[in-house]
Amino acid sequence: MEKNYKNLNLTKIFKELLIISLGCAIYSFAIMHFNVPNKLAEGGGTGISLLLLYSIGLPVSVGTILVNIPLLIIGYKMLDKKTMLYTVYGIIMLTFWIGIFEKYNIEIEIGGDRLLAAVFGGLLAGLGLGIVFLAGGTTGGVDIVAKIVQLYTGSSIGRIIQILDGVIIALTFVVVKSFPAILYTLIYIFICTKVIDYVVEGGVPGKGVMIVSSEIETITKKIQEDMNRGLTYIKGQGSYSKKDLNIGYCVVSRNEIGKLKSLVYKIDPRAFVTITEVHDIIGEGFSYD
Repeated sequence: MEKNYKNLNLTKIFKELLIISLGCAIYSFAIMHFNVPNKLAEGGGTGISLLLLYSIGLPVSVGTILVNIPLLIIGYKMLDKKTMLYTVYGIIMLTFWIGIFEKYNIEIEIGGDRLLAAVFGGLLAGLGLGIVFLAGGTTGGVDIVAKIVQLYTGSSIGRIIQILDGVIIALTFVVVKSFPAILYTLIYIFICTKVIDYVVEGGVPGKGVMIVSSEIETITKKIQEDMNRGLTYIKGQGSYSKKDLNIGYCVVSRNEIGKLKSLVYKIDPRAFVTITEVHDIIGEGFSYD
């Protein structure tokens, strides 16, 4: 039994490393074929490597190694074994594929259109990074620095990464000295992050709706009849009235949200409704019938 578990675990790790390799290949292709020729910036360790390329001509593959080795040494005690393994592997794969595309660059004719470069670069970079993150991997870089800063300041990792990426991108623009590059990079980053979210969080988006109303039973029945959607009741209590109540929760597609709001407020104009984004909806009416 233990032997089978170990074999299963090793198979899982092998598959994840293979997926990380694929993700790094796609991401590296985007960087070398869309960012570099069009002087687009990037965040993270790759962004620092691009900054070194644009400023002193250092190859991106060399810059990637130089940037990540000291960060790995600094963050060694902060990473668990699996994270360390996947981070080192991700950095090696990223460096390898960047080196390949530096040597064997495929000429992509887009007529010098930097908007197309930003769009397709963002799509491919987001796909590549999304695949890496989906497998539990990382490409190193400022993530390690963010964890160290969080340890001493208590700030959120996401906020720290945003600040560090902002500094890296700003420095890149100082070197490149091109205002259009700023705009195209913003487009690139927007598309890249959206694609990452799509890959990692799932491809069935919708809206989660929480309904607090004294007419919740009537609302539930109407939603079931008119929209063929069910509600889940969550037991709650009013903090002021101290009365027990059922809070209705349901998930609908984006094009149904208008109809749902209209239906709720027609029954109870004083209903309290909150609407949130949800991702990767799995269940009847969405991923299967």
